Amino acid sequence: IAPYTLLSVVDQKRLRCKKLRTTYAYDFVTMYELAVQAAWDRAVLSNPKIVAPADEKKVHATELVLSADGSRVEPLSSPRSPGANDCGMLAWRLHMLTPEYPQGREIILIANDITFMNGSFGVKEDMVYERASQLARAEGLPRIYMAANSGARFGLCDGVKKCFRVQWNDYDPAKGVAYLWLTDKDREALGESVLTEPVAAPIDPSFDDDEDEREEEEPAVHHKITTIIGAPKEEIGVESLQAAGRIAAETSIANRQIFTLGYCTARNIGIGSYVLRLGQRVVQQQDAPIILTGYVALNKLLGTNVYESNLQLGGPEVMAGNGVSHLVVDDDFGGVVRIVEWLGFVPKVVTGAPRPILPVCDPVERPVCFTPLPGKPYDPRMLLTGGEQSGAFKEGLLDANSFVEYLPHWAKTVVVGRGRLGGMPVGVIITENRTVEKSILADPANLESKPQTAMQAGQVWFPDSAYKTAQAIRDFNTGEGLPLLLLANWRGFSGGRKDMFEEILKFGSFIVDELTQYKQPIIVYIPPHCEIRGGAWVVIDATINPRYMEMYAAPSARGGVLEPAGIAEIKFRRPDVVKSMARLDKQLQWMSMNEASGVVRNEDIEARKEELLQYYTPLGELISDLHDRPERMVAKGVVKRVVEWESAREFFYWRLRRRLLEDDLVSARMQGDSSLGYEETLTQLHSTLPAESLLDDKLCFQMLEEDSEANL
Repeated sequence: IAPYTLLSVVDQKRLRCKKLRTTYAYDFVTMYELAVQAAWDRAVLSNPKIVAPADEKKVHATELVLSADGSRVEPLSSPRSPGANDCGMLAWRLHMLTPEYPQGREIILIANDITFMNGSFGVKEDMVYERASQLARAEGLPRIYMAANSGARFGLCDGVKKCFRVQWNDYDPAKGVAYLWLTDKDREALGESVLTEPVAAPIDPSFDDDEDEREEEEPAVHHKITTIIGAPKEEIGVESLQAAGRIAAETSIANRQIFTLGYCTARNIGIGSYVLRLGQRVVQQQDAPIILTGYVALNKLLGTNVYESNLQLGGPEVMAGNGVSHLVVDDDFGGVVRIVEWLGFVPKVVTGAPRPILPVCDPVERPVCFTPLPGKPYDPRMLLTGGEQSGAFKEGLLDANSFVEYLPHWAKTVVVGRGRLGGMPVGVIITENRTVEKSILADPANLESKPQTAMQAGQVWFPDSAYKTAQAIRDFNTGEGLPLLLLANWRGFSGGRKDMFEEILKFGSFIVDELTQYKQPIIVYIPPHCEIRGGAWVVIDATINPRYMEMYAAPSARGGVLEPAGIAEIKFRRPDVVKSMARLDKQLQWMSMNEASGVVRNEDIEARKEELLQYYTPLGELISDLHDRPERMVAKGVVKRVVEWESAREFFYWRLRRRLLEDDLVSARMQGDSSLGYEETLTQLHSTLPAESLLDDKLCFQMLEEDSEANL
């Protein structure tokens, strides 16, 4: 029998990764090739207008390494074999041919090599990460981080470990350590890697001067170790933490400037977890925990075996439930597929690139057929995707099969996601109108802690859902440059004692903060039979960002300070009801006229009022409701226009196309002349068009597009 073939170095590394339930870092490049091909297969199948490129190889990877002076990353002069790396952090520039950019787009891919020193972050690893991220920022490219690590690197000085000696108190180990020391020879050999001070060697009381069997003579002076610094190339403590601080700062800066996304493919500890969160967008593999401290260390700290695994501390149940992880996937290939899908909504560079608009496959002109019924709860996602209604499928607002929900397990009273409208990518925020359950996990470290389930009412912003809304707005704006569709149906914020303590006021304010900084068109629309009340209106009013925000409403939408019942309770009380009776009821008028003559008693009049009360009291709600109609909103200038739900798809498509093109043209003119303001420049732009075109978004867009192409 022939001997078994030995595993190659790469296969050994792959086997080690398999045991850790992850993928070898170099194999992720191949996964991106397969994922991009899968994206083409789906696109061609769903849209006959899309034609795959002739180039069969749709992903070209160039590995990046540190330059000699460490100031940048640069392409390898010649490709090297997987496993030949001398650093636990790897980086590539990927050139990908995608359905959105058939001519190609680039991303910077950074990955831990968990087979190199357990994926720990040393100074060199952090430098590769930092320089690759800086390259992505300099070129405005999306930056993807494949995370699998064990936190900051630490250790002990090997030289000291091999030669240190112990001075026991009174030469008795039972009495403890007095100090550690070195001999003259070892002190000289270690040099600057250790600091010492000379001390006279204590006299051993058991030492016999006549004993000649002693192996070596006890030195008269001990070099007492006061500080261990370590060899210059040893990374054994704070230097790793300092470098980790640099990549934390770099990730935070990058997230404010470009598209950043992290994929948790294996355990992530300490700084590895922080840089995932600092990049904001996180995709988590179901077996990959995101933790700060391992469960074994925590158990030692607590003095008992409380936690059973790292997944119990930072698995998807925790991280998807608290909003750290946007998506949870079953395996690494599924994670890469979702990353490529997410990139399909993102421009290839952060500024100046054409938007990733696909050819229209779902006609823009088609009506929106799914219509909510008054007073009947429904899944709000169906407003976007369509759904079954009256025994047939009714289309929604967005392109068929284009909506992708993110953060589905956190703050469920708000739904956020990305989709397409006529092939154009948009960010979407929509209100959940049904009551949902919020799960509160028990902490095994607290014996009194128990799993709890809290009910959260629909149409209400709670602390978690207000924060989710603000975070989604920030993500859509920063790095993604998505126009925002906000389908609003809020009655207000939760204002109870518990929610006030849990910072509902703070997180509600975050919504305003993010809207004021938004640099893309925002459409706030009140769908059929939906409403915005009180403080909920305040935080999404168009005056928050007048350059980009516009509000629209369906004919059956409502808006006001309070709901009609609340307004009537305050502003149409019993005296007002009685006055209306006296003014409108002829029998009551006759009775009042004949009361003085004695024909009608006062008791009869009061009885008549009581009889009419049940019929007249609802008039207060009706009158209040008539104040909340969209026609009044338009008259007061708080809503731009009433838009029929059935035609909303076509209207918003052309409205967004026009607003996006106008903003691009205005920004270009303002860059050429810094003295111009936005309104002045927009007026100049409109002055070149016929007046009638300004009232028709489609016509206006087409004329502006023709003019801009003619001026190229």
